[in-house]
Amino acid sequence: MTEDSGIRELAGRYRLITPLGRRMMRGWDLHLRQVVAVRLFGQQNEPELFLDRASALTDLAHPGLVRVLDAGVADDGEPFVVQEFIAGTTLKARLANGVLTANTVTELGSTLGRALAYAHAQGVAHRSIHPGTIMLGPGQEPCFTDVGVTERSPVSYLAPEQAYGEDPTMASDVYSFGLVLLEALTGRTEYAGDSATTALARLSRAPIIDQNLPHAAALRAMLCPNPNDRPDAATCVDLLRGSSARSRVQTRTVLVAAVAAAMAATGITIVMTLSKQQPQPLVEPRVAPQETVTAEVTVPPPAIPTITEFVDRTADRAARQKTDRPAPGTGPAADVRSLAIAQAVHDQPTAPVPTTTPPTSAPDWSPWRPWEQIAHAKKKHRPWPVSPPSPLPRGGDKDDEN
Repeated sequence: MTEDSGIRELAGRYRLITPLGRRMMRGWDLHLRQVVAVRLFGQQNEPELFLDRASALTDLAHPGLVRVLDAGVADDGEPFVVQEFIAGTTLKARLANGVLTANTVTELGSTLGRALAYAHAQGVAHRSIHPGTIMLGPGQEPCFTDVGVTERSPVSYLAPEQAYGEDPTMASDVYSFGLVLLEALTGRTEYAGDSATTALARLSRAPIIDQNLPHAAALRAMLCPNPNDRPDAATCVDLLRGSSARSRVQTRTVLVAAVAAAMAATGITIVMTLSKQQPQPLVEPRVAPQETVTAEVTVPPPAIPTITEFVDRTADRAARQKTDRPAPGTGPAADVRSLAIAQAVHDQPTAPVPTTTPPTSAPDWSPWRPWEQIAHAKKKHRPWPVSPPSPLPRGGDKDDEN
């Protein structure tokens, strides 16, 4: 301690500035001109033994461990350890704001578990794991402080064998680490109370771990009463990672099942709604063809005329044609011809006037019956004769003979 300001200095190098916690001070390294954290341990019966143990900690280098920079004994005989300063907060302060998520516990437990496995591999036990010795950096990176420099954990985080008075071991670190992770998930201190109450509770019952709690299997293994049944720190990391993977698979399964159930319920609702609406069919329903009843109508065959009827009909048709035919030199053609002759006389008065010669009259076939005309023409093998043959005498008609 300096005489003029009352500020305490350790070993003429480390100036203590403000407290950071119980027996933890923020200091200033006068030689390296940097901020440091100084842990004070009070009066020790064997300070030389403490210095030997602390000097071995300066060789530890791991991202999950706060580095030990120096160790010594103050002028008043109080040992101290100088560590690097971490600008952050403790896990204890963080848990005061609420529990951590399962994924956060997985990452925190994995990082700290690897750091603990590294320290154990170097032959160093932490000896005092609890939320106050776990720092969270600016990016929430977790790391252990006070590694190997304290005698034991607070009573609430002691292992059962420590409650019996045994020295802390690496298995004790695993048990205390399990209690910290359990508190991070549940938000409660498993063995809270005074020294006698917590010691009796630890010896009378196992920690309460709900089967649905994340990492339940890993926590049960870490919190076994028998230290020989607990996994080592490296195995704890594998257990935490494995339980996290299984939890993700179960979560996906539950989500898939929930989505499938929701889709099924939606489908049922749609079907019920559509069934109530009774929509018109897109295709006209097929109707069975009806049988067509056909009435059979008997049509009598046409009557065949007799020879006499046929001859009479033919004669009547020929008479009508003769009556309707215009006389030679008459009709529309004759009128046109007369107009042409008149126009020619008007244009050339001296020209001879053309005369119209009436065509030779058609032969008179009236005395002949039609079939007689046809038979006569076929017999001669030529067109109709110019002059009709002599008619047969009526007495020679076959019909008359009959």
